[in-house]
Amino acid sequence: MRKRTQLNIEIDEDLLKNLKFMALSKNIKLNALVKEILSEKIESNFKGEIDKSVSDELDEIKKRISKLEKS
Repeated sequence: MRKRTQLNIEIDEDLLKNLKFMALSKNIKLNALVKEILSEKIESNFKGEIDKSVSDELDEIKKRISKLEKS
């Protein structure tokens, strides 16, 4: 059985109105929209961390190859 969790946050009134409008325009419930937005944000941040890690590793490999070529 899935554990039920809840998050209570305070947000600006205009932000809440915009979220409600967005949920209506997408024809989904407000809580589903908020979960979707949070999931997308987490995935994009995680992807960014992976991209940075891969980029750093590629830079290190390039440096090593350059040193080997100079030898």
